[in-house]
Amino acid sequence: MSELESVPTETLPEGALFVGPDGVLYQVVMAGSAGFRKAEPWPWPPHGRSVTERPGTVALVPGSLLARNYPVVAKGRPLSTVSRAEILGPADQPLHFGFPSEELAKLAAQLDETLACQSGLTARRARERWLLTDGRRVFRVYHYQTGSRGEQVDLGPRFAEEHIEAVSCAKGPRYWQYIPFWEETLSASVQTTDYGPEPALEPSAKERTMATPQPTHLQPPQKTKHPEVQAITAAVEELEKQAATPATPELHASSPPGEMPTEREETGRHTTSHEHEPTSRVGRRTPAMILSIDIGYGYTKGVGPDGLNFSFPSVIGTAEDIRFATDLIRGGEERPVKYGDWRFFYGEQAILQSRVQSTIFDRSRVHDSTYKMLFVAALVELAKLAPDIKRIQVVTGLPVDFFGDRPDVVKSFEGIYRVAAEQAMDFAVESVFVAPQPFGSLFRELLSENGRIANTDMEGGRIGVIDVGTYTTDFVVADELRYVQRLSGSVRIGWSKVISQVQQALGDRYMLELTPHEVDRAIQAGQAKVRGEPVSLESLIKPAVTDIQTAIVARARDLWGQGTSLDAVLITGGGGPQLYDALHEIYPHANLLRNAFWANAEGLYRLGQRSATFDG
Repeated sequence: MSELESVPTETLPEGALFVGPDGVLYQVVMAGSAGFRKAEPWPWPPHGRSVTERPGTVALVPGSLLARNYPVVAKGRPLSTVSRAEILGPADQPLHFGFPSEELAKLAAQLDETLACQSGLTARRARERWLLTDGRRVFRVYHYQTGSRGEQVDLGPRFAEEHIEAVSCAKGPRYWQYIPFWEETLSASVQTTDYGPEPALEPSAKERTMATPQPTHLQPPQKTKHPEVQAITAAVEELEKQAATPATPELHASSPPGEMPTEREETGRHTTSHEHEPTSRVGRRTPAMILSIDIGYGYTKGVGPDGLNFSFPSVIGTAEDIRFATDLIRGGEERPVKYGDWRFFYGEQAILQSRVQSTIFDRSRVHDSTYKMLFVAALVELAKLAPDIKRIQVVTGLPVDFFGDRPDVVKSFEGIYRVAAEQAMDFAVESVFVAPQPFGSLFRELLSENGRIANTDMEGGRIGVIDVGTYTTDFVVADELRYVQRLSGSVRIGWSKVISQVQQALGDRYMLELTPHEVDRAIQAGQAKVRGEPVSLESLIKPAVTDIQTAIVARARDLWGQGTSLDAVLITGGGGPQLYDALHEIYPHANLLRNAFWANAEGLYRLGQRSATFDG
């Protein structure tokens, strides 16, 4: 193999991949001034080996500020970028590779994605294989014989049914050899099957690190005494039965009922195969943003990186024409959200302007268009704060009693979105992970901001969580982080009961008509204005809180008794602070979470930082 040219690493842009003198593959993660240029081992965080085996962060400039704390790698051999045309095989068909393990297949797919950063291609897992796709067309398929949990994948029936042509991963692009533990993994797999002759490299500098393998037809493996050494092959991924042709399978696009998206709407980007000439550097890679979206009965909340967060009342309303506005009076700039056939206001704007308003109340939430519109509204809020983000991986939650609906949530949320509000927006929601909502609070206390376990006592203990929401209160127990079904459940009562009673009392006593969200704000403030004068609500709030305390405490006793088997009890949710004293009386080891309103959303975001969350 031709050697890669060595260059000063301080000349490489952020996102560039290079091989260090130690043979480790690094990615430039900081390329600021000369004193602040560093790289981390790729992939980051590394997978599959103990911490002591992993190389660490390195500085790129000798004598710089970062060089005082990190070892210096001043020279490196950069990998070239690749184009769509180079990813595809002969006749512009997807290439198919066989791997001994899912870990290796995943890393190869992710490395291809990183090197094809200018081509809009994404690595994702589907049906026991990894794909490189632009959201519509599959460009490369990565099959594996052993899954991440040690399960064996039966490839034989697939080969016979799909008439597979494949090559061994050992004969794939030569830059794959720089994947961590590549050689030792291939050696351990005892590759014995003939996949055909290894293709030659084109003698151009452009192709210095690329090989274009020619597939050979692979027959189903025969039974042997050692199944682990049978042939590993690949197959065309049939993501949708409605794909136009088997050679160009399509990903499902998430669209409102009755709408047939155009090709541009399905992909959110151009899908023509514009070739990008490889260079000796890799441009800045824009990874998919991890975003937690907690769609509650009362409020929808979102949390992302670098302190990004938003919340709005979970209300959808009819879009009304705002007929008058000046530079002093808002209105004209508040345009409705348009998504497919839907045109709506959401949040505060819906409460203020819409004649017809809808919220989510019961089990039909997942199948209700209001639920999907709240998700779209969350994407609009994200666009306001991070307009350049186009690719998203979502972590969300469901109430405990509704958790069986999680496959429907994934199916509803994943896909391509074209939304218009103040401006047109395109999003690709690449994957969705659903957790029981109260687990978000547990993760917030268990994990650090980058998703690492930071509380070993909680990791090994039996923890109860009481999540006082708007319409439900959820109870969850995790034993050494395992969900305990028999000790978990819900009660259909929450903070809305207090809101309802105070709302009725304000109407009866003061003839004051307020919406539930206006009452909630007044309760949080402790007062409401009547004819312009503040009136204390304390005498109205206390009896209402007492009523829901009785019901919630009774349900807690049914599930947990005195809680003596629990190491700790976490009180969370928007209504948690108001009910904490009553719960603390029966559970002295109960703790009220800081900033409980945000706890679930923040914890779900931290869970999303763990690479394993989106692996399957």
